[in-house]
Amino acid sequence: MVEEMTVEGSLDIFWLNSGDPNVTPRYNLIFARYAGFKNGAQQPYKIVGPAALVDYLIELGFAAEDAESWVQQAHHRFCVSITNVMMPGNHLSDYGL
Repeated sequence: MVEEMTVEGSLDIFWLNSGDPNVTPRYNLIFARYAGFKNGAQQPYKIVGPAALVDYLIELGFAAEDAESWVQQAHHRFCVSITNVMMPGNHLSDYGL
């Protein structure tokens, strides 16, 4: 069995349209790898809607409870930073890596 490559880093979630709580939330996710950083600013991954954000975080391997908690934190603080994320290799292209 071949083990999938992962890259460790931090994942920041920003609620882009927090100034208008009556519209569907839009988010930018930024993944910053801890080692081998190159090519300047990282490309954000865009997600629309809290359910889509929870689904994406679960797809990355997080527990549903954690994903839902982070979405709530993002809505309370407008951003949340998740440290020590092991990003699956097949999702690196989401961030231009």
